[in-house]
Amino acid sequence: MRREYDIIVIGGGHAGAEAAWAASRLGASVALITLDPSKIGQMSCNPAIGGLAKGQMVREIDALGGLMGIAIDNTGIQFRMLNRSKGPAVWGPRAQADKYKYALEVQRLLGTCPNLRIVRGEVAEILTDDRANAGHLHRVAGVVLAEGTDLKCRAVVVTTGTFLRGLMHTGERKTEGGRIGEAAARSLSACLARLGLELGRLKTGTPPRLRRQTIDFSRFEPQPGDPSPAPFSYLNEYCGGWNPPLPQVHCWLGATNQAIHQIIRANLHRAPMYSGQIQSIGPRYCPSIEDKVVRFADKTSHQIFLEPEGLDTDEIYCNGISTSLPTDVQEQIVRLVPGLQNAQILRYGYAVEYDMVWPTQIRCTLETKRVCGLFLAGQINGTSGYEEAAAQGIVAGINAARYAACGLADFILRRDQAYIGVLI
Repeated sequence: MRREYDIIVIGGGHAGAEAAWAASRLGASVALITLDPSKIGQMSCNPAIGGLAKGQMVREIDALGGLMGIAIDNTGIQFRMLNRSKGPAVWGPRAQADKYKYALEVQRLLGTCPNLRIVRGEVAEILTDDRANAGHLHRVAGVVLAEGTDLKCRAVVVTTGTFLRGLMHTGERKTEGGRIGEAAARSLSACLARLGLELGRLKTGTPPRLRRQTIDFSRFEPQPGDPSPAPFSYLNEYCGGWNPPLPQVHCWLGATNQAIHQIIRANLHRAPMYSGQIQSIGPRYCPSIEDKVVRFADKTSHQIFLEPEGLDTDEIYCNGISTSLPTDVQEQIVRLVPGLQNAQILRYGYAVEYDMVWPTQIRCTLETKRVCGLFLAGQINGTSGYEEAAAQGIVAGINAARYAACGLADFILRRDQAYIGVLI
């Protein structure tokens, strides 16, 4: 194994993929270290890219040379332009993805980078030396893997998503892990704390998945895609005559009702967020169905979108009812949705708690203020969403490459220049 790189990226989610892609294409030698290389680019939650404001960020990522727009154009199974009733400046492109093909496409694109190496492993320690400058207390020198291997580098980009001491909750049941069936990263949090970074704790959640064949779609309103789909990538927009390479499908719109809300209220004492089992808070624009029912008590219903997770799977994603309630309560909730009375739940919803770094400790370049050459991107900074993670990833990757080449991270997008600038 090679032991020295310009840049090491920790994590293979949407932030890590963009960071590794950007840095390697700028000429840096890059190692992307991930617990499971087969899960690089995986969609942990909603199988879609884009939406209001999010779609604009994907276009900006593409304008910067990122991979998300190319990947979704090649694997999208429904394309819609949202917000058309408003002016073009606030239209929001959105695409439903075949989530399995999307991850494979991200992996394929990363495989085209000759100076990028994918390393299976867990980073336990970030090494530093005392040659700090510009007010930093430490300077990155390398990493140590959990099995003991030392790798030297000039810069590190941490993109650990929900895996830092991840803990999943379904009702009273707790399981260590950053995603269903995948282990948590246990060691890196303590290292970040030793480097002087103040950590916090956040939670996010995901809804149940249903078996397609057990749904009565006649009780839902069909949501077709646009008849003339628009691509995300400028490379496809300007080539002329672009059409999605995959077959296109419908989504479906339904809603909760008062009976469902009553069951949720009656079982709040079993919901981890309300029982005290989860002490952390969630990103403000990623509420669970429990949160919606409590916060918006006057509403008699909340929308549910049924979204196919791929062309070759019978999994249907229930967008709108993210929950960590116990499995027996989830069964009741699903059964009371018109059209889902016979639905089979393939995977129950759950919440996941994870460590993050309070973002007042990073610069607009996403470099930490305390450690020279250490960059943070994605959910570790307190955000949620694939697009937000990818946007931070590409900015961190660009700055890490500039830092490794000339010792200065200076690429900043201002608020008046880009939605990414507003995000950061």
